[in-house]
Amino acid sequence: MPLAARTASLSRVTNETKIQVSLSLDGGVLPPFEASEHFPEDPKDAEAAKQGVVPIKEAAHATQFTATQQITVSTGIGFLDHMLHALAKHSGMSLAVRAKGDLFIDDHHTAEDTFLAVGAAFTEALGARQSLARFGRGDAPLDEALSWAVIDLSSRPWAVINLGFRREKIGDLSTEMITHGLQSFAQAAGVTLHVGCTYGDNDHHRAESAFKALAVAIRAACTRRVAGEVGAGDVVSTKGVL
Repeated sequence: MPLAARTASLSRVTNETKIQVSLSLDGGVLPPFEASEHFPEDPKDAEAAKQGVVPIKEAAHATQFTATQQITVSTGIGFLDHMLHALAKHSGMSLAVRAKGDLFIDDHHTAEDTFLAVGAAFTEALGARQSLARFGRGDAPLDEALSWAVIDLSSRPWAVINLGFRREKIGDLSTEMITHGLQSFAQAAGVTLHVGCTYGDNDHHRAESAFKALAVAIRAACTRRVAGEVGAGDVVSTKGVL
């Protein structure tokens, strides 16, 4: 019997940002974006968009559609797009994000709200948190940089992030917003998250290896225990709830 799809499609709209996320934890075809006045569809894509997400034209730099995975990310912040692309690719998720924010002020609201929206979609797709491995660890190098991440799908939001950046910005993303963004993701997703960079000379490499390590950890934690395995159908907690 095939496992149930774990997907979500949602919008986050404030006076500062308009964000849409479509997510599938197990890859494959993404559910369509919600209809939105803030993101009118190109008439040429309107019919296809009713069936599923189509590649975002402004996101050629962070779009990858394969037979098993769909990724397209456009936030207006190039390095954030790059990190979310890496997170989706190496976690096995399909992910689409489109955002319009007050970047004329700075990157804070757009980056924070994007992570909050992705976290909200993550927890919605995860569902009842049954039959899960629950815990995951990932390690990832990028040239001279080595990072690690540990995640617990605990419903206890907490984040400890220590990436040791030396620069104020990477591209057009403030390095402080990488730390704050991961904290925001943990809050919205209801997960305990620890991410660190052991060493690395290049801040781009430190950041990217961290997102790849987190992706590996997410993939491990979201693995489902199937019929016949210990924990299948159970909530993996001594409390009996997560």
